[in-house]
Amino acid sequence: MQVEFYYDLVSPYSYLSYGQIGRICEENGAELVLRPMLLGAVHREAGIKAPTETKLKARYQARDIRRWAEYYGAPLRFPDPFPFRTLKTMRAAMFLRERGGLEAFTDAAFEIYWQESRAPKGLEEADEDAPVSSVAGRIGADPEDVLEGAASPGAKRDLKDATSEAVQRGVFGAPAFFVGDEIFWGNDRLHFVEAALQQ
Repeated sequence: MQVEFYYDLVSPYSYLSYGQIGRICEENGAELVLRPMLLGAVHREAGIKAPTETKLKARYQARDIRRWAEYYGAPLRFPDPFPFRTLKTMRAAMFLRERGGLEAFTDAAFEIYWQESRAPKGLEEADEDAPVSSVAGRIGADPEDVLEGAASPGAKRDLKDATSEAVQRGVFGAPAFFVGDEIFWGNDRLHFVEAALQQ
């Protein structure tokens, strides 16, 4: 059995659910398969506005994220600014996926971005360099190699293809989980993921 986990590191609910889905997979004898994608592009292709674009929803979400973090006992230092840019970050994830480093990169990036509040501080491409370098250094990868890899045509193509594939499968937000062909969207659907594994 497999659980496919579609995520973007900018997504707070992806961070929160990532801390739970590994345990759920382990307890149910399932393999966790990481599926990086670019959430902003998914929203555009699906015709969906991000929650932060609606003032009342954004205000509620900020409280809700903290509520879930407390419920899970998950460390949380909310990044400022939010949302932050992750285009290079997710390209770096694709680059490292081909080298067997995706899980380590994802672990470290969620930690640095969401527990240490060291996510990109601006919306320019160069603003991602320092955070991506920090993640690379933490997992023992060469920061320059990772930055160069993230800028490579292959990484760009792979992220674009992965994002398009996600939308084609019915993904419209993050996190999204697949058990077989069944999709479950959102951190608050993990009990349905677990039930699907147990069936």
